[in-house]
Amino acid sequence: MDWYGYQAAKHWPLVGLNKGHIVTKKELAPRPSNRKGRITELLKVGKDKRALKVAKRKLGTHKRAKKKREEMSNVLHKMRQYLIY
Repeated sequence: MDWYGYQAAKHWPLVGLNKGHIVTKKELAPRPSNRKGRITELLKVGKDKRALKVAKRKLGTHKRAKKKREEMSNVLHKMRQYLIY
């Protein structure tokens, strides 16, 4: 089989699951998750809708984001109560 002047049998496969140039995976350091900090920061300032959007983007679904936002706002509420008393 001739493909633009190359012998396909002698080179890597051009189609299928193992197609493409063979490369080695680069080891990356794990990135810290700053989701909770960002959401609490937004809730402290009163930006509930923005906190929901951030949570939705990180967690994937609207339902999970609403649950996380509610959880974090409850934590903030309890922290405020603890500081008052």
